[in-house]
Amino acid sequence: MNNQPNTNKRWWIFTAVVLLSFMSTLTSSIVNIALPVMSRAMNVSTSQITWVASSYLIVTCMFLLPFGKLGDLFGKAKVFRVGTVIFTVASFFCGINLGFTWILVMRAIQALGASMTLSTNAGIITETFSKKQRGLALGSFGSVVALGSIAGPGLGGLILTYLPWKDIFWINVPVGLVAIVLGQMVLPKMEPTSTGKIDGFGMLVLILTAGSLFMGLILGQQLGFTNLVFISLMIATAILLSAFIYLEKRATNPVMNFELFKNVDFSLSLLATVLVYGINFVVNIIEPIYLEQNRLISTDLAGLILISFPVIQIVVSPFAGWLSDQFGSHRIATISLAMLIVSQAGLATVNHTTSLLELCLWLGFVGLGNGLFQAPTNVLVMNSVTKDQLGVASGLLGFSRNTGMTVGAIFANILLFAGISMNLGHTTNDYPVAKPGAFIVGMQFTFWITMIILFLLFLAQVAANRRRKNT
Repeated sequence: MNNQPNTNKRWWIFTAVVLLSFMSTLTSSIVNIALPVMSRAMNVSTSQITWVASSYLIVTCMFLLPFGKLGDLFGKAKVFRVGTVIFTVASFFCGINLGFTWILVMRAIQALGASMTLSTNAGIITETFSKKQRGLALGSFGSVVALGSIAGPGLGGLILTYLPWKDIFWINVPVGLVAIVLGQMVLPKMEPTSTGKIDGFGMLVLILTAGSLFMGLILGQQLGFTNLVFISLMIATAILLSAFIYLEKRATNPVMNFELFKNVDFSLSLLATVLVYGINFVVNIIEPIYLEQNRLISTDLAGLILISFPVIQIVVSPFAGWLSDQFGSHRIATISLAMLIVSQAGLATVNHTTSLLELCLWLGFVGLGNGLFQAPTNVLVMNSVTKDQLGVASGLLGFSRNTGMTVGAIFANILLFAGISMNLGHTTNDYPVAKPGAFIVGMQFTFWITMIILFLLFLAQVAANRRRKNT
């Protein structure tokens, strides 16, 4: 915006945007703990009920990029407001048990609303705050979104202890209503920043490409990665992606301007987002197994240990935003990757005799690295594009986060059981109860691999920093 609002109004705009972003992220994780209860209530199998969670992820990812482009064409605040209403109304209807098909449809509509908010939130914040405050704003935004992703299981468990499963969804309604009212009061009009006709066919191909990719990844986890369904969907994804690139290079107003990826800051930051979010999920999946099955630690104590790194992340993220504003995003992003490398190297040394205090130290480095990572990376992505591409950039950030989480969940299991199988001398996909030492080998193997990936990313960041200084 040319005339940015005063400081107080900026933070009210920030609050309105963050409220729905928090709930959109929360609802993707809070539902997991309620699936067994919902399975019994609807009289469907465990494999069926998991689609209540999977459908939300798939639909959200399918529409993130298209709605980002529509935000540029019609105004990001307008798309965000409509998404807020759709998400809130669908959340209410998700809590009404009219059968399995009903809730799948409502979850898809809820995800549609969520994708409208998640694809425009970073763009609205970027336009609202000046460059001097952008790091603090995007860092604070990152910490709240992170809180939504980690608070789900704990909050969901608390709700289910005292209330029926429908309240897992109805918790969104009052927050959504506040966000709707606040949004109407404070969100600026935000005129369209891009002109031209909608590339409808390109959007359709992009939606099908994302749907095929995430449907394939989820079914690959369930059916196996040698299954014909998975292979077919991956082939379809490759064909659709090729068609999309062909169409977009010839479109007068493309959904995706591939010239953006020539910017090293833009491309490297999106890649880093995929990898860091993926590695976070590796930690989130493996460490509970280590604590509860290998160390036989109670669930409540394990939960307290595992919450240590997200809490540090949430506290550090706004401070990292301030550091980015003061010392530069490139420098802070590089330091964050160094912290994450230390965390993975430390976790790769953990065994069944490691003290819990030492484990918390390495998890603390995970939180510290992630906290430092969010703000500078978001700033680098959003500052790399022109005003008419902010919606697309915001959508790509959301898409990168979801891609990272999905791929991380897959490779956590692949790497873990590859390491276990190498130690046992035969293939297995189960926890080795008779040989718990094999699990330690698998866990250490996984974290050495993630450390190497982060180290390569660190080298790429350092090289990019040097090349920028020399030009």
